[in-house]
Amino acid sequence: LKTNVNTIQNALDTTLKLRGVTFEKGGNAGIGVIAQEVREVLPEVVLEANDENKTLSVAYGNIVGVLIEAIKELKAEVDELKKKLGESS
Repeated sequence: LKTNVNTIQNALDTTLKLRGVTFEKGGNAGIGVIAQEVREVLPEVVLEANDENKTLSVAYGNIVGVLIEAIKELKAEVDELKKKLGESS
């Protein structure tokens, strides 16, 4: 059902712009990201509520595609470094 499907480019650079945080909300400890910061990097994953504060939330599952492609980019870099080290041994 999806159209115009493209592989995410520069996923590692995008991921490096994100900041993971720990926080407290309503007396409970949490872990995640800050929606305002994520909106600067990945506006597609930030939702704005239709309330008076226009509260922001993050669709965490939608970040997974970027993380998958970032891991692939890192793997390619590691493989290239291993190849170079193997050639010099």
